[in-house]
Amino acid sequence: MLSLFRLGLHRPRRAFYTTFHRDMTSVTIGKQRVPLVSDAVDAADLARVPEFGPFCDWVRAFDHEQHATNELDVQAIHVQGIDYFGAGKLGFVKFKAQAVYRATGKPVPGIVFMRGGAVSVLIVLTSQDDPAGEEKVLLTLQPRVPVPSLNFAELPAGMLDASGDFAGVASRELQEETGLTISASELIDMTALAYGDAWKGAYPSAGGSDEFLRLFLCRKSLPKAEIEALEGKLTGLRDEGEQITLKIVPLKDAWQYSPDMKLLSSLYLYHHVVPKQK
Repeated sequence: MLSLFRLGLHRPRRAFYTTFHRDMTSVTIGKQRVPLVSDAVDAADLARVPEFGPFCDWVRAFDHEQHATNELDVQAIHVQGIDYFGAGKLGFVKFKAQAVYRATGKPVPGIVFMRGGAVSVLIVLTSQDDPAGEEKVLLTLQPRVPVPSLNFAELPAGMLDASGDFAGVASRELQEETGLTISASELIDMTALAYGDAWKGAYPSAGGSDEFLRLFLCRKSLPKAEIEALEGKLTGLRDEGEQITLKIVPLKDAWQYSPDMKLLSSLYLYHHVVPKQK
Protein backbone atom coordinates (compact mmCIF):
# COMPACT_ATOMS: atom_id res chain seq x y z
CA MET A 1 0.00 0.00 0.00
CA LEU A 2 1.40 3.34 -0.98
CA SER A 3 2.65 6.33 0.97
CA LEU A 4 3.32 4.89 4.38
CA PHE A 5 4.38 8.36 5.45
CA ARG A 6 0.75 9.54 5.32
CA LEU A 7 -0.80 8.73 8.62
CA GLY A 8 -4.17 8.97 10.27
CA LEU A 9 -7.47 10.53 9.37
CA HIS A 10 -7.04 13.53 11.65
CA ARG A 11 -3.99 15.58 12.43
CA PRO A 12 -2.16 14.16 15.46
CA ARG A 13 -3.02 16.25 18.47
CA ARG A 14 -3.33 15.99 22.19
CA ALA A 15 -7.09 15.78 22.49
CA PHE A 16 -9.31 16.88 25.36
CA TYR A 17 -9.66 13.37 26.72
CA THR A 18 -5.89 12.80 27.25
CA THR A 19 -4.28 13.45 30.61
CA PHE A 20 -0.70 13.06 31.80
CA HIS A 21 0.11 12.38 35.45
CA ARG A 22 3.86 12.11 36.04
CA ASP A 23 4.59 8.58 34.76
CA MET A 24 1.02 7.73 33.78
CA THR A 25 -0.71 8.46 30.48
CA SER A 26 -4.47 8.01 30.40
CA VAL A 27 -7.51 8.67 28.25
CA THR A 28 -11.16 9.15 29.14
CA ILE A 29 -13.63 6.60 27.76
CA GLY A 30 -17.19 7.04 28.93
CA LYS A 31 -17.04 7.90 32.62
CA GLN A 32 -13.71 6.17 33.18
CA ARG A 33 -10.15 7.38 33.16
CA VAL A 34 -8.30 4.52 31.46
CA PRO A 35 -4.52 4.23 31.92
CA LEU A 36 -2.16 3.40 29.06
CA VAL A 37 0.46 0.97 30.33
CA SER A 38 3.27 -0.97 28.71
CA ASP A 39 6.05 -3.41 29.44
CA ALA A 40 7.23 -3.19 25.83
CA VAL A 41 7.72 0.52 25.05
CA ASP A 42 9.31 3.30 27.06
CA ALA A 43 7.45 6.22 28.65
CA ALA A 44 8.34 8.68 25.89
CA ASP A 45 6.93 6.41 23.17
CA LEU A 46 3.88 5.58 25.26
CA ALA A 47 3.10 9.28 25.68
CA ARG A 48 2.91 9.66 21.89
CA VAL A 49 0.16 7.08 21.43
CA PRO A 50 -2.75 9.41 22.45
CA GLU A 51 -1.52 11.89 19.80
CA PHE A 52 -1.73 9.31 16.99
CA GLY A 53 -4.63 10.24 14.69
CA PRO A 54 -6.20 6.75 14.42
CA PHE A 55 -5.97 6.32 18.21
CA CYS A 56 -7.72 9.68 18.73
CA ASP A 57 -10.51 8.52 16.42
CA TRP A 58 -10.79 5.18 18.23
CA VAL A 59 -10.99 6.77 21.68
CA ARG A 60 -13.54 9.31 20.49
CA ALA A 61 -15.77 6.58 19.00
CA PHE A 62 -15.35 4.31 22.04
CA ASP A 63 -16.19 7.22 24.34
CA HIS A 64 -19.39 7.82 22.37
CA GLU A 65 -20.37 4.15 22.61
CA GLN A 66 -19.74 4.03 26.34
CA HIS A 67 -21.72 7.20 27.02
CA ALA A 68 -24.64 5.61 25.19
CA THR A 69 -24.55 2.22 26.93
CA ASN A 70 -21.86 2.11 29.66
CA GLU A 71 -21.84 -1.62 28.94
CA LEU A 72 -18.13 -2.21 29.49
CA ASP A 73 -15.69 -1.72 32.31
CA VAL A 74 -12.53 -0.60 30.49
CA GLN A 75 -9.72 -1.15 32.95
CA ALA A 76 -6.52 -0.46 30.97
CA ILE A 77 -4.96 -0.23 27.54
CA HIS A 78 -1.81 -2.34 27.27
CA VAL A 79 0.44 -1.03 24.50
CA GLN A 80 2.41 -3.97 23.11
CA GLY A 81 4.31 -2.40 20.26
CA ILE A 82 4.87 0.69 18.12
CA ASP A 83 6.24 0.98 14.58
CA TYR A 84 7.67 4.22 13.25
CA PHE A 85 7.91 5.31 9.63
CA GLY A 86 10.29 7.87 8.12
CA ALA A 87 11.17 11.03 10.04
CA GLY A 88 10.07 9.44 13.31
CA LYS A 89 6.38 9.43 12.45
CA LEU A 90 4.17 7.03 14.37
CA GLY A 91 2.87 4.41 11.95
CA PHE A 92 1.31 1.35 13.59
CA VAL A 93 0.33 0.64 17.19
CA LYS A 94 -0.47 -2.78 18.65
CA PHE A 95 -2.40 -2.83 21.94
CA LYS A 96 -4.87 -4.78 24.04
CA ALA A 97 -7.84 -3.06 25.65
CA GLN A 98 -8.52 -4.80 28.95
CA ALA A 99 -12.31 -4.67 29.28
CA VAL A 100 -15.10 -6.78 30.75
CA TYR A 101 -18.89 -6.75 30.50
CA ARG A 102 -20.31 -5.00 33.56
CA ALA A 103 -23.29 -7.36 33.72
CA THR A 104 -21.33 -10.62 33.70
CA GLY A 105 -17.69 -9.77 34.36
CA LYS A 106 -16.69 -11.73 31.27
CA PRO A 107 -13.79 -10.35 29.21
CA VAL A 108 -14.27 -8.74 25.82
CA PRO A 109 -11.77 -9.56 23.03
CA GLY A 110 -9.71 -6.39 22.84
CA ILE A 111 -6.54 -6.98 20.79
CA VAL A 112 -6.11 -4.17 18.23
CA PHE A 113 -3.65 -3.65 15.40
CA MET A 114 -4.10 0.08 14.77
CA ARG A 115 -3.20 1.51 11.39
CA GLY A 116 -5.98 3.90 10.41
CA GLY A 117 -7.85 4.22 7.14
CA ALA A 118 -6.90 3.70 3.51
CA VAL A 119 -8.25 4.35 0.03
CA SER A 120 -8.36 2.18 -3.08
CA VAL A 121 -9.50 2.83 -6.63
CA LEU A 122 -11.20 0.52 -9.11
CA ILE A 123 -10.09 1.90 -12.48
CA VAL A 124 -12.40 0.79 -15.29
CA LEU A 125 -10.84 1.48 -18.67
CA THR A 126 -12.55 1.69 -22.05
CA SER A 127 -10.95 2.22 -25.42
CA GLN A 128 -11.66 5.44 -27.30
CA ASP A 129 -11.11 3.42 -30.49
CA ASP A 130 -13.82 0.92 -29.50
CA PRO A 131 -16.23 2.47 -26.94
CA ALA A 132 -18.52 -0.58 -27.02
CA GLY A 133 -15.61 -2.96 -26.51
CA GLU A 134 -14.62 -4.95 -23.45
CA GLU A 135 -14.04 -2.98 -20.26
CA LYS A 136 -10.70 -3.47 -18.52
CA VAL A 137 -9.48 -3.12 -14.93
CA LEU A 138 -6.05 -1.85 -13.89
CA LEU A 139 -4.29 -3.85 -11.16
CA THR A 140 -0.93 -3.45 -9.44
CA LEU A 141 1.52 -6.28 -8.79
CA GLN A 142 3.93 -5.90 -5.87
CA PRO A 143 5.52 -7.85 -3.01
CA ARG A 144 3.26 -8.40 0.00
CA VAL A 145 5.35 -10.10 2.68
CA PRO A 146 2.50 -10.61 5.21
CA VAL A 147 0.59 -12.86 2.75
CA PRO A 148 3.35 -13.83 1.70
CA SER A 149 3.46 -13.16 -2.04
CA LEU A 150 6.12 -11.49 -4.15
CA ASN A 151 3.67 -10.60 -6.92
CA PHE A 152 0.30 -9.91 -5.30
CA ALA A 153 -2.37 -8.47 -7.59
CA GLU A 154 -4.56 -5.75 -6.09
CA LEU A 155 -6.20 -2.40 -6.69
CA PRO A 156 -4.09 0.77 -6.45
CA ALA A 157 -4.33 1.82 -2.82
CA GLY A 158 -2.71 3.87 -0.08
CA MET A 159 -3.00 5.01 3.50
CA LEU A 160 -4.97 8.12 4.35
CA ASP A 161 -3.07 11.22 5.34
CA ALA A 162 -3.99 13.81 7.95
CA SER A 163 -6.14 15.91 5.62
CA GLY A 164 -9.29 13.76 5.66
CA ASP A 165 -9.53 14.43 1.91
CA PHE A 166 -10.41 10.92 0.73
CA ALA A 167 -10.68 11.74 -2.97
CA GLY A 168 -7.56 13.90 -2.94
CA VAL A 169 -5.48 11.11 -1.40
CA ALA A 170 -6.90 8.60 -3.89
CA SER A 171 -5.97 10.90 -6.78
CA ARG A 172 -2.37 11.22 -5.55
CA GLU A 173 -2.07 7.47 -5.03
CA LEU A 174 -3.18 6.83 -8.62
CA GLN A 175 -0.51 9.17 -9.92
CA GLU A 176 2.18 7.50 -7.81
CA GLU A 177 1.16 3.88 -8.40
CA THR A 178 -0.02 3.99 -12.01
CA GLY A 179 1.34 7.19 -13.54
CA LEU A 180 -2.20 8.20 -14.56
CA THR A 181 -3.23 11.77 -13.87
CA ILE A 182 -6.80 11.68 -12.55
CA SER A 183 -8.43 14.57 -10.71
CA ALA A 184 -10.41 14.08 -7.52
CA SER A 185 -13.55 15.20 -9.37
CA GLU A 186 -13.29 12.14 -11.64
CA LEU A 187 -13.59 9.76 -8.68
CA ILE A 188 -16.81 8.22 -7.34
CA ASP A 189 -16.81 7.30 -3.65
CA MET A 190 -18.63 3.96 -3.70
CA THR A 191 -18.58 3.57 0.07
CA ALA A 192 -20.39 6.90 0.41
CA LEU A 193 -22.99 5.74 -2.12
CA ALA A 194 -23.52 2.55 -0.12
CA TYR A 195 -23.46 3.84 3.46
CA GLY A 196 -23.60 7.63 3.43
CA ASP A 197 -22.16 8.95 6.68
CA ALA A 198 -23.11 5.87 8.71
CA TRP A 199 -19.61 4.36 8.46
CA LYS A 200 -16.15 5.71 7.68
CA GLY A 201 -15.62 2.95 5.14
CA ALA A 202 -15.55 -0.81 4.66
CA TYR A 203 -13.89 -2.81 7.46
CA PRO A 204 -11.85 -5.81 6.22
CA SER A 205 -10.89 -7.13 9.66
CA ALA A 206 -13.05 -5.60 12.39
CA GLY A 207 -12.13 -8.37 14.85
CA GLY A 208 -8.52 -7.26 15.05
CA SER A 209 -7.90 -3.93 13.32
CA ASP A 210 -9.36 -0.44 13.08
CA GLU A 211 -8.47 -0.25 9.37
CA PHE A 212 -11.25 1.02 7.12
CA LEU A 213 -11.27 1.35 3.33
CA ARG A 214 -12.78 4.07 1.19
CA LEU A 215 -13.51 2.33 -2.12
CA PHE A 216 -13.43 4.64 -5.12
CA LEU A 217 -14.30 4.15 -8.77
CA CYS A 218 -12.77 5.86 -11.78
CA ARG A 219 -14.11 5.33 -15.28
CA LYS A 220 -11.49 6.32 -17.83
CA SER A 221 -11.56 6.33 -21.62
CA LEU A 222 -8.12 6.19 -23.27
CA PRO A 223 -6.73 5.44 -26.72
CA LYS A 224 -6.20 1.72 -27.21
CA ALA A 225 -2.44 2.20 -27.50
CA GLU A 226 -2.25 3.94 -24.11
CA ILE A 227 -4.19 1.14 -22.42
CA GLU A 228 -1.90 -1.46 -23.95
CA ALA A 229 1.16 0.54 -22.87
CA LEU A 230 0.08 0.25 -19.22
CA GLU A 231 0.52 -3.54 -19.27
CA GLY A 232 3.80 -4.41 -17.55
CA LYS A 233 4.71 -0.79 -16.80
CA LEU A 234 6.99 -0.36 -13.79
CA THR A 235 5.84 2.27 -11.29
CA GLY A 236 5.94 3.17 -7.59
CA LEU A 237 8.09 5.37 -5.37
CA ARG A 238 11.45 3.64 -5.21
CA ASP A 239 12.60 5.75 -2.23
CA GLU A 240 9.67 4.30 -0.27
CA GLY A 241 10.63 0.75 -1.22
CA GLU A 242 7.91 0.27 -3.82
CA GLN A 243 8.37 -2.09 -6.77
CA ILE A 244 5.09 -2.03 -8.68
CA THR A 245 4.17 -3.58 -12.03
CA LEU A 246 0.86 -2.77 -13.73
CA LYS A 247 -1.51 -5.41 -15.10
CA ILE A 248 -4.60 -5.01 -17.30
CA VAL A 249 -7.38 -7.60 -16.95
CA PRO A 250 -10.96 -7.89 -18.31
CA LEU A 251 -13.55 -6.40 -15.93
CA LYS A 252 -15.80 -9.45 -16.21
CA ASP A 253 -12.98 -11.76 -15.12
CA ALA A 254 -11.19 -9.47 -12.65
CA TRP A 255 -12.37 -11.40 -9.59
CA GLN A 256 -10.46 -14.45 -10.80
CA TYR A 257 -7.10 -12.69 -10.79
CA SER A 258 -6.81 -11.94 -7.08
CA PRO A 259 -8.35 -12.58 -3.64
CA ASP A 260 -7.73 -8.90 -2.79
CA MET A 261 -10.74 -7.81 -0.71
CA LYS A 262 -10.48 -4.25 -2.01
CA LEU A 263 -10.96 -5.60 -5.52
CA LEU A 264 -13.77 -8.02 -4.63
CA SER A 265 -15.68 -5.45 -2.55
CA SER A 266 -15.25 -2.78 -5.22
CA LEU A 267 -16.51 -5.08 -7.96
CA TYR A 268 -19.63 -5.82 -5.92
CA LEU A 269 -20.36 -2.14 -5.29
CA TYR A 270 -19.65 -1.29 -8.91
CA HIS A 271 -22.26 -3.77 -10.12
CA HIS A 272 -24.87 -3.17 -7.42
CA VAL A 273 -24.57 0.42 -6.16
CA VAL A 274 -23.04 2.63 -8.85
CA PRO A 275 -25.49 4.09 -11.40
CA LYS A 276 -24.80 2.68 -14.85
CA GLN A 277 -23.65 4.98 -17.60
CA LYS A 278 -26.06 5.38 -20.50
